Amino acid sequence: YANEKQWWDKKLLFSYPPLARDWAVGYTPTLDNYCEDLTNSVYQSQTRHIVGRKQELAEMQDILSKSEEANIILVGEEGVGKRTVVDALARLIYEGQTGIQLSYKRILRLNMEKILTVSTDLERRQLFFEDLLQEASEAKSVILLMENIDKYCSSGEGRLDLTTSIEKFAKLSTIQFIGITAPFFFQRYLFPNGKINRLFVKVDVKEISKAEALITLLHCIPQYEKTYSVVIPYETASTIIEKSEFYITNIPFPEKAIELLDQTAAHYCSQFKHNPSENYQPILPEYVDVVLSEKTHIPTSLTDEMRKKLLGLESLLEQQVLFQKNALSQLSGAIRRSFILLGKRKKPLATFLLLGPTGVGKTETAKALAHIFFGNDSTYLTRFDMSLYQSKDDIKKLVGSLESGLPGLLSQAIREQPYAVLLLDELEKAHPDLLNIFLTVIDEGYFNDGFGRRVDCKNLFIIATSNAGSDYIYRQGQLLNKLSSVIATQSIERSPDLIGTTSPEAPRNDSGFIDYLIQNKIYSPEFLNRFDGVVAYDPISDTALLELAKKMSDSVQNTILNLYQIRIIVKEETLLDIIKKHYNPQFGARNLEHVVTQEIEDKLTTLLLEKKIPEGSVVSL
Repeated sequence: YANEKQWWDKKLLFSYPPLARDWAVGYTPTLDNYCEDLTNSVYQSQTRHIVGRKQELAEMQDILSKSEEANIILVGEEGVGKRTVVDALARLIYEGQTGIQLSYKRILRLNMEKILTVSTDLERRQLFFEDLLQEASEAKSVILLMENIDKYCSSGEGRLDLTTSIEKFAKLSTIQFIGITAPFFFQRYLFPNGKINRLFVKVDVKEISKAEALITLLHCIPQYEKTYSVVIPYETASTIIEKSEFYITNIPFPEKAIELLDQTAAHYCSQFKHNPSENYQPILPEYVDVVLSEKTHIPTSLTDEMRKKLLGLESLLEQQVLFQKNALSQLSGAIRRSFILLGKRKKPLATFLLLGPTGVGKTETAKALAHIFFGNDSTYLTRFDMSLYQSKDDIKKLVGSLESGLPGLLSQAIREQPYAVLLLDELEKAHPDLLNIFLTVIDEGYFNDGFGRRVDCKNLFIIATSNAGSDYIYRQGQLLNKLSSVIATQSIERSPDLIGTTSPEAPRNDSGFIDYLIQNKIYSPEFLNRFDGVVAYDPISDTALLELAKKMSDSVQNTILNLYQIRIIVKEETLLDIIKKHYNPQFGARNLEHVVTQEIEDKLTTLLLEKKIPEGSVVSL
């Protein structure tokens, strides 16, 4: 009885297509060879359940029910679900749940690639395209779907301007069009096209909410459970929504959630299920973190390994950045604090302004962070020299410009590598308006590019470096060196605990330095306060120079040994003489490395070229 009652339920009855519906409308024998019918039973049986989109569907039905110029352009970012909205409309028509004006309509997706292959002649292509539109118009029941419609309404490379043909038929009441495009292409090609803009109504397709994405995901789960022979609990689905929202920022809902679901199930099977016929096993929420960590190369939860890394961060940094113990301690503390909110933080992973003279380790710190957290400082370090962006017009080069149509260098770099260390060198030289953009990034974790598209920065370490105030730091360093000159000259072999400070008793006065920056209007208090840390790097003290020179000398010695099997011994007196004669303290370690390497290599070059040093020799310099 219950089943019988359900059979006569009005909603259920209307879910079945009317009998002999196709007999009521005209037919399109030629057009059918160049399109796909989205309203037939075969296609509808393959589409998944559509969640939400009531507003868009209602707006589309109102537009398509007009007596003339009833054409639509769906505008939305890739992956937001534009094609899904069309599928939902096709299902409503298929089930007879639309108004009478759309009853018996067919939505046909044009295969433009196939249509354009009928001839290489431009005029013949256009005539054939118009013949197909004429057939659709005579049928009086066709809505044509044109994906990437911008490609056929503008000229240029990879484009064919069919505006005249489309305009000719879009005016008629016997045929309708639905075009699909992205916001950038709409603004660049379609909005300026007066003919298209007049005949088509724009419908924006926005990203669905988390709640709607979860419902969509739950409807997809049975399919993936069957495909991979696994069980996906509700808790795992909920975790996929939360994690994909935070860590997958370049793809909108629902696509990113569905993609992460597929990746998680596939990864689980490849790791734990070698026989597809095994009993269904549950994928727990924790496994989503495993997949995301491999995908992003960043921790998505505080694992034991990450806790150990954070607790020993100073030691890891000091292996690469020498003699900056105070600075690295401040940096490490701020990073530990930021990781407490891992996965919940709406700002970037960590933001720092590193201040100090040239060659004291600021850039090396950024490289070290990329190596420690991402495993590779060449791939996961994105570097911009801000001295190249000093005018207002230069900002467009970074964020993009709708007028030029060129994507911004910064926007593109972050989208291509959203999990990285972003290094902004010589920040003080950038245009003030550009600093305002970075204020938004630090505060909100994103910025909008020149096309109005969001660029997410939540998964970045942002390191800004500046030489501003270097004269102040240098003067302070000279003063402290004088105070400690007696200790510094007693012995180069100091206690390891003292390495990295200007002197054993060197007092820190970072607050005085920040006051100096504000009073001299180098940076505003609002700007400095936005960062997780403003860290001042010490100039290289006299007592640290020799140890640095020894390390650089060792590098040259190892190179010579590997290439020529000749062992070089560089005396301490030689290094002190090189430092005294050639080192410029205002240029820091870079200058020291250059002079040490050059002086040692100059002494060896003639001897090596004249073959006066045989293999296996030991040379003392």
